[in-house]
Amino acid sequence: MARPGRREREEYEELKRRKKRQLERQKNHARMRDYNPYEIEYGMDDYDDIEIDDIEIEEEMPVRRRRSAEDLDRRYQNQNRRPRQGQRRNSSQQKKEAPAKPKGGGLAKVQMAAGGCLLAAFLYLGMIPLHYIAILALLWILLVMAAYWMQNRKKKAGAGRVLACSMILLAAGGCYYSIITKAALDKISVEGQNLADVSGINTAKEPFSIYISGIDVYGEITQESRSDVNIIATVNPNTHEVLLTTTPRDYYVEIPGVTNGEKDKLTHAGIYGIDRSMATLGALYEMEVPFYVRVNFTSLIEMVDVLGGIDVKSDMAFTTSEDSECVMDVKEGMNHFNGKQALAFCRERHNLPDGDNQRGKHQQAVIEAMIKKVMSPMILVRAPKLLDKVSESAETNMTEKQMQSLVKNQLTTLKGWNIHSVAATGTGDRAYCYSYSGNSLYVTIPDMESIANIESMINAVEAGEKLE
Repeated sequence: MARPGRREREEYEELKRRKKRQLERQKNHARMRDYNPYEIEYGMDDYDDIEIDDIEIEEEMPVRRRRSAEDLDRRYQNQNRRPRQGQRRNSSQQKKEAPAKPKGGGLAKVQMAAGGCLLAAFLYLGMIPLHYIAILALLWILLVMAAYWMQNRKKKAGAGRVLACSMILLAAGGCYYSIITKAALDKISVEGQNLADVSGINTAKEPFSIYISGIDVYGEITQESRSDVNIIATVNPNTHEVLLTTTPRDYYVEIPGVTNGEKDKLTHAGIYGIDRSMATLGALYEMEVPFYVRVNFTSLIEMVDVLGGIDVKSDMAFTTSEDSECVMDVKEGMNHFNGKQALAFCRERHNLPDGDNQRGKHQQAVIEAMIKKVMSPMILVRAPKLLDKVSESAETNMTEKQMQSLVKNQLTTLKGWNIHSVAATGTGDRAYCYSYSGNSLYVTIPDMESIANIESMINAVEAGEKLE
């Protein structure tokens, strides 16, 4: 048998010292209890004569093993305990646990991709100002960081996931909104481009006039018909001034390129095409009218209903007749109309003291109410549906880029518009008309003083002056 080494001898001596201390504690305990355990065990009367060297240690010499510093270090005491039931023991409990893997990285990548698609969709739409897109991009990055931070906190992990998923759904909705709005703009801009090229006019910076024609039919907007509504809207995007000029349908005027010096009713110009109505009004007021918008009964009803109705101010109380196709009581002051009611308000003239002249003022009031409703923030929610209806039942020669510039300018400035209304006047009479070969018809002879006043107001708006 090999001779024990130094470490084994030291352990053996330590074991003897522990045994000696244990024996001494037993002696002290026996003295206090007046009890001698060694008398029975060893057959002695005097246990003080026991020598420690005479005690045989029955324990076997411990087997040699390699010790580590952790055996005597209390810092590892909890790690060396047996795991509770249901817990798994680590492969090496003495080592520190590895840090937890961050969560939410996958969702963060999806959020960033969705945000990039949303910004690209807004750029494709062409109506959102660039500084709005830059602010949105910065806000999106901050929200992605916030969602990622929340997902790595135990108490906020669920809220972080909800925020991340909500942002992804919001981006998807924004992309869909941009695509359908752009498609509606494309459809509008394609229709009605049968006049001279007007693409060089910058509608965001240059004053312009647009002819609003309302034809007295339902259904397809493409069919030619008399124009019952003849309004010129002169717009200055720099001063945000709008002048609505109404011309009575029975105005007795020449139709350039048609009547050859003879006169006819203004409403009959619509039979020869929208360009003849624009030329007639341009010659009357000595101005250029580059744009037009043509609507009929159906389009007016649909647009007003999409806007959620309009609030129209009436300067008198009256009841509409059956000829308006909607009998209703109109009160003096503000009235809320749906599509059919707004059309009846525009068409009524038999129950009005001033007849057609008063009807023209009512048409201006309806258009003014629609402009105010379109310029409100809620139009952003209803824009796709409104543009879709307009594309089906309206016609314009304004290009898609010009419409985008106009909307972008409004979103950039966020300024209100000052809308003014004026109507041409005249005296009633009977005269022969070029488009009617029978007897004379009722006409309105233009008042040249009112024509001159309208010309000065149009020039003032185009020059950037404020109207009172």
